[in-house]
Amino acid sequence: MILYRGPADKKRFWVCLLSLGTSSVSVQLIMTREVMSTFSGNELVIGLVLGVWLLFTGLGSALGVPVAKRARPERALFWGHVLIAVIPFLQIASIRALPLFWVRGQMLDLTSAVTSSTLILIPYCLVGGGMIPMAAALLKGKETASRVYIADTLGDIAGGLIFSFILVYTLSHWNSLIVLGSLNLLAATTMMSYRALPFLILICLGIGSACSLNLRTLSWRFPGQHVILHKNTPFAQLTISRNGKQLNVLQDAIPLYSTGNLDMETIAHLPLCQVSEGANVLLIAGGVFGTIDEIAKHKPRRIDYIELDPAIVKLDRLIANSLRHSFVHVHVGDGRLFVKKTGNKYDAVIVDLPDPENAQLNRFYSEEFFREVKSILTPDGVFSFSLVGAENYPEEEGLAVNRSVYAALTKVFKHLLVFPGLTNYYLASNAPLTADIAGVLAERRIETKRLVDYELPTIADPFRIDILKALLSKHEVPPNRDLSPSAFDHFLGLWLKKSESPKTLLYAMFIFVLGFAVMSCRRNVLHFTILTSGYAGMAFELSLMLLFQVIYGYVYLRICIFVTLFMIGAAAGAFVSGKFQKSARWQMLAADITLLALSVAAWIAAIAGVGARGELVLSAMQYFVIPSLIFLVAFAAGCQFSAVSRMTSGTDTEITGRLYPADLAGAGCGTILTGLLFLPKIGMFGVLITVLVLKAMSLGLNVIK
Repeated sequence: MILYRGPADKKRFWVCLLSLGTSSVSVQLIMTREVMSTFSGNELVIGLVLGVWLLFTGLGSALGVPVAKRARPERALFWGHVLIAVIPFLQIASIRALPLFWVRGQMLDLTSAVTSSTLILIPYCLVGGGMIPMAAALLKGKETASRVYIADTLGDIAGGLIFSFILVYTLSHWNSLIVLGSLNLLAATTMMSYRALPFLILICLGIGSACSLNLRTLSWRFPGQHVILHKNTPFAQLTISRNGKQLNVLQDAIPLYSTGNLDMETIAHLPLCQVSEGANVLLIAGGVFGTIDEIAKHKPRRIDYIELDPAIVKLDRLIANSLRHSFVHVHVGDGRLFVKKTGNKYDAVIVDLPDPENAQLNRFYSEEFFREVKSILTPDGVFSFSLVGAENYPEEEGLAVNRSVYAALTKVFKHLLVFPGLTNYYLASNAPLTADIAGVLAERRIETKRLVDYELPTIADPFRIDILKALLSKHEVPPNRDLSPSAFDHFLGLWLKKSESPKTLLYAMFIFVLGFAVMSCRRNVLHFTILTSGYAGMAFELSLMLLFQVIYGYVYLRICIFVTLFMIGAAAGAFVSGKFQKSARWQMLAADITLLALSVAAWIAAIAGVGARGELVLSAMQYFVIPSLIFLVAFAAGCQFSAVSRMTSGTDTEITGRLYPADLAGAGCGTILTGLLFLPKIGMFGVLITVLVLKAMSLGLNVIK
């Protein structure tokens, strides 16, 4: 039987953890998006930030145990909520101010990114983590840790849903923090007497009056530019700025378009000079930035233009009004999913996307995608895209990116033609290709501002084309694949090298993560079990999100649903665990066996899902298989956490303060090691093998115990 210190303490317990969970998840998503914008959307930094968040929240939970023993929990939680309400404003301002300390245009290195982001995030993580064992001190009973787990998870669910379905669509990040800060100040009122109310009202008024600082702090991210428009979308942050007479469009601080940019000439004319006029063209992204107008010069019969973010489509009226052409048909959605489902045939498929800088983009440069494109091309159709290049001296990692993609192309198409330069432009077809672009343009009486007179003499030089072809085919390398994204891995290496980031820092971080994980176990088999389940949960979640991304491409719209589903599964598992008639030890062992079985099931699902083309299989994977796997993994982990909490000795606060760091340390390892090392280097199947090994070790140790 669970004994509470009193009804008021029970109320404070639920108010504290529900508001803390709601705000912490929302703040985590906001800070992740802000860091992404400051560091140009680099996925390596994002993974590190998420890992740091989990690790230091776990450290805060451990440090909160002695504080909870000495201080009154109500007083400590009061100040905790006040800090949780105020700190995020200082964080977001600090993140936006970082570019002021760097040379304008400088490529940011890993050391700067990790150090600055970590220092900015640590205070919130320590305070939020420390409040968990303090909230546990409000309850008495053996199942306190399980109830803390359920309450915190329910708060996380609420936070994920509120941010991703309401705040991201209706409010700026700054205004979202005002709402979350007010929630925590309201929670603080339940912890103290009404004498503290004037102080809380003063803090609330101060937060509300800071609205004017939003655009001012935002301008720090773009020194020397005047911010005209800033908009949050479910996919990114879009910014339009002006620098003199130049208009710039940026997505997560990555330049998408600037007035006077003529890259669209090369993107459009190289492939369309390979086919006759009156072609059917599929354009994936980039259309509103002038590419459609260049394609129109070849008198196409039809252009199907695919754009993932509808906010970018709406920019057309401001930039070029390209969508005015009657032959242009706009489709909002994922380009690759459109390729899977369309029944049309195209003379040209043009991909106008950034390099494979992350797992989301890598899927447009894989062997599987190339085969899908080939299936919708006419017999003489052409496929084109671009990759990072080098004008004279190819860099090793950049060349490795191109080689892995080139190797994938050679397995699909008979004829390849690569135009070398600062950007390498790829053409692929089953029909012969020509490098005489200038001749075709002259025959069609198409004039260009830069391509013919300035760019073609260099990129169409037969000698340079032959040299690049020899470099790309010199060594036999594994082709870039969906679930083994080698191009993404090499691109991360390219960023580290160009930014002069020492790899020793990355190794040091891995050692720190593993060291923290070892410390969390403390030679305790039960703690090791929870740690490996925390790792398995994040490894599964990231792997299944990658699988969903590969198949459907809009995981950013579903990421909240998947994260929320994972939290629901964890809360349900922890709740049901207390209702089972089986012993806690039996439940712990059954959870390990279940996670092993789910690893095998995920392996089978990945094989079936990547090659899926039929509507029935695609629907089953999207609405049943992947969601079911995520829920079941979380259910098993939550059930195991609750069972282990009943098997662990110590006071309620000590049990909570020990199991939470172990769980979060495992999750941190799962985030950093899986997202930044294992998925790029050994792919999804390699990650599942690590889960099998760790959970087999956990099961074996518990059986012989």
